[in-house]
Amino acid sequence: MKTKPLYLDDSYLKDMNAEVLEVLPEGEGQHRMILDQTVFYPMGGGQATDQGELKGDNWSGEVYQVINRDEEIWHFVKTTNTPTVGMKVHGNINWDRRYKNMKLHSAGHVIDFAMFLLGLSPKTLVPMKADHNKNPHIVYQGVLTEDIKQKLEDKSNELVSQNLKFTWYFQPLEDLQKEAIYLIPGLPTNKPLRTLKLEGIGAVADGGTQVKNTGEVGKIKIESIEKEEGLTLVRYSIAG
Repeated sequence: MKTKPLYLDDSYLKDMNAEVLEVLPEGEGQHRMILDQTVFYPMGGGQATDQGELKGDNWSGEVYQVINRDEEIWHFVKTTNTPTVGMKVHGNINWDRRYKNMKLHSAGHVIDFAMFLLGLSPKTLVPMKADHNKNPHIVYQGVLTEDIKQKLEDKSNELVSQNLKFTWYFQPLEDLQKEAIYLIPGLPTNKPLRTLKLEGIGAVADGGTQVKNTGEVGKIKIESIEKEEGLTLVRYSIAG
């Protein structure tokens, strides 16, 4: 990858200086660009793309989408002037959008850790995937006979009220295995993995942006718990 992903080290960075490494046309008044470093989070892992703006000398562009494609981070921009390779730019993300996405993402992990503390995950319900965007939900393989909606909401908000610290760092798979509450199959073994750890509980592998503590998430509401074809879908929202 040509781009240094600054957001993996600091989810709270709002802007950066960068150099344009590659530019390709994407349509009328639109281009996609590779930069040498970025604070813009690319859509993935259930988290929505960052948006914002890039500015250079006598040039500006609206970043409407960021995608990790073929192991490169592409910034899709709308602009009246074509950007050029070697151009220096300053980027700013839409922080209100990013912060909401961070809280939704971290809320999903809080619910997942609550499932673990209730003794339901990963033994009975196996985590598969999640969406932390417009329709936030977590998908588990397996179903339950009991109604856990209120119990899960209470345990999740208990974790929120404890204001537990989130930390993230890179480490080899063998080290992550020692502290992870579970690991999704297929994780790479040839490079350090980004670890998300919740104070006093455990860790998971994660590549998204997160808030610093559970208190920042705000009150969590479990909207519904649905069963379909051997799967359990936990739909949730957060206050604000």
